[in-house]
Amino acid sequence: MRATTTCIPCYLKQALSAAREVTDNPETQRRVLNEVAQLLPDLPLENSPAENSTYVLWRAHELLDCNDPFAAKKRHYNELALSMYADLKAVVQGSENPLQTAVKVAAAGNIIDLGILDKDDVDLGAVLEEVLAQGLAIDEIGLLESELEKTKRVLYLADNAGETVFDKLLIEELVTRGVDVVLAVKGAPILNDATMKDALVVAMDEVARIVSNGSPMIGTDLKTCSAEFLREFEDADLVVSKGQANFETLNETSAPIFFILKAKCPEVARELGGAMGDVVGMFNRGGNHARTGSDRR
Repeated sequence: MRATTTCIPCYLKQALSAAREVTDNPETQRRVLNEVAQLLPDLPLENSPAENSTYVLWRAHELLDCNDPFAAKKRHYNELALSMYADLKAVVQGSENPLQTAVKVAAAGNIIDLGILDKDDVDLGAVLEEVLAQGLAIDEIGLLESELEKTKRVLYLADNAGETVFDKLLIEELVTRGVDVVLAVKGAPILNDATMKDALVVAMDEVARIVSNGSPMIGTDLKTCSAEFLREFEDADLVVSKGQANFETLNETSAPIFFILKAKCPEVARELGGAMGDVVGMFNRGGNHARTGSDRR
């Protein structure tokens, strides 16, 4: 997916979010924005929005002298999501179709996005109820079930800290089907994306083998990922991708990818062929899988 001019205000918004996590001083926040703004004319629209956002945030980190501005928020959402785990597990186990419900639970967790959200906190319970009640705007879970019948290895691309607890429910369902799951996390802190530390804090190693993608970039920028991760990517029968940034960086690949995300910006919604706020579970349109009979409400 390519960036557009609509993305430019979001770059500034992300820089401001990072600055607010580090300091309450309005002059410092303004200095960060002024300095970051000087990068904007040189950010190519040919890049993905995630790639350009990374360059902006790196500059903000330098100015703030902080390489992980969202560390406290990540701890908060890890703890909050963990406190919900038992109830989430009961919802999945008590449903008629645990896989379908687990996908929806994982999708609900995608609202934890500190680079996009306008408010400081998220009512995860309300979001979950909404997704479970309304379902997915693009629902290819039935096709996912068919694909899993011939899938031995899944590479699961994590998105945000805290959100991984919601992912854990889906990974557990995959494991019950005899699937070997590898969970990929970021190689370095960026926004509130999950790193190895975040994954271990919520015990993701209990359900999957965890690897770093070796990249400090937002999303999954294959050209900056490690050789180890690229081998996992190539060897996987299926990739499950969480979140907008992973969609932005991978939607033009030919890999067999099942995307789970909430459209939180108009450009992603347009790329999905839907509307702002849509929650989707869908296969890669550039992939090799037949996608007949997908359900679009």
